[in-house]
Amino acid sequence: MLLIWGSPGFGGFPFLFAAPLEEEVNLLPTQEKMQTVAELNERINRCNGVYLAEYKGLNVKDVSELRQQVRKDGAEMVVVKNRLLKLAIQGTPAEGLEEFLTGPNAVIFCEEDAAAPAKTLSAFAKTHPVLTWKGGYVEGNVFDAAGMIRVAELPPRQELLASVVGGISAPVSGLVYTLGGLVSDLVYTLQSVADKKGEAA
Repeated sequence: MLLIWGSPGFGGFPFLFAAPLEEEVNLLPTQEKMQTVAELNERINRCNGVYLAEYKGLNVKDVSELRQQVRKDGAEMVVVKNRLLKLAIQGTPAEGLEEFLTGPNAVIFCEEDAAAPAKTLSAFAKTHPVLTWKGGYVEGNVFDAAGMIRVAELPPRQELLASVVGGISAPVSGLVYTLGGLVSDLVYTLQSVADKKGEAA
């Protein structure tokens, strides 16, 4: 298997290696390639968020610091070859990310609160302008760079639940962030709230 998690690669990231396209058939056995893509696909399906950012220009120290901050949010930042990621997102809600898979990408996998790592990246970019958003997938929706900036402005999940749900004591699951069109309007959808209100009545 060609995943090398935890070992510093180019730019200080752990990385996933794949040979250039013209050499791939010879250097990357089909079985290993399929296994790698399958593992990425499984991970994407588990994630609440998958983010893409341009990191070119960050030095090793900056990259290491950003990785640590993202990890504190329950996410992981890695480098994945675009060709493999394109295969892995096929058939998933995140397949719309394909249009952003150009050039080097830092990929952030978020399995917990999707908004927290987005806030971290946007905050880091304020002091490191070379770090820029390319796009992202958040709980069923794919956004461009402008959309991801808006996602980063969302309140934390628990704060939203506390303020919107209010007096409902039972736990509420299925928080979905939906930003439509040009992301001019922000809509919060709390699934099952109506049912729970009916039960409480």
